[in-house]
Amino acid sequence: MGDNDLRALASACRNGDRRGFEVLVNTESRALIALAYRYTGDWEVARDLTQDTWLKVHERIHRWDPAKSFRAWLLAVHRNGCLDHLRRAWVRYEATPGDEAIGRLRLIAGDGNPEEDLERREFHERLLTALGELSESQRQVFVRVDLEQNDQKEVAEALGIKYTTLRTTLHFARRRLATLLRRMEEAL
Repeated sequence: MGDNDLRALASACRNGDRRGFEVLVNTESRALIALAYRYTGDWEVARDLTQDTWLKVHERIHRWDPAKSFRAWLLAVHRNGCLDHLRRAWVRYEATPGDEAIGRLRLIAGDGNPEEDLERREFHERLLTALGELSESQRQVFVRVDLEQNDQKEVAEALGIKYTTLRTTLHFARRRLATLLRRMEEAL
């Protein structure tokens, strides 16, 4: 759809044409979702950001200057929404439970024996690599129970899962880690 057609639809929308707005949404959403995906790398977030953009457009269409390109205005609104989302996500970042325990792995000092210190550091790096291969639930359970030494029942409650589910998840996490660490050791 050309810019003149978009401009005509947008002008109609400013005058309350709901059908025109629906046509705008149907014709432009795909491009907006693709743009948001390039910012976020997540299709669900991209769809949500696009929906937010359409809400803003609906609320603010009276701010659009009909003498200018509607598509350029729409893309500016959308881009700003994507950037705001990224800023909020960065500000909202909080350490997840277990990050501190994982960070301590790198800082554990030995008893002064350089050879043992090196071996310990190398093991910790392999463990960190292996933790990255676990599912999120397995990693959370393993870190909270085995690294942070928290009570299993308390961890299950904190994660909102059944105790038996936690035990099963922990079993599979330990088994997967053992396999991964064994493979890494054999590769040395």
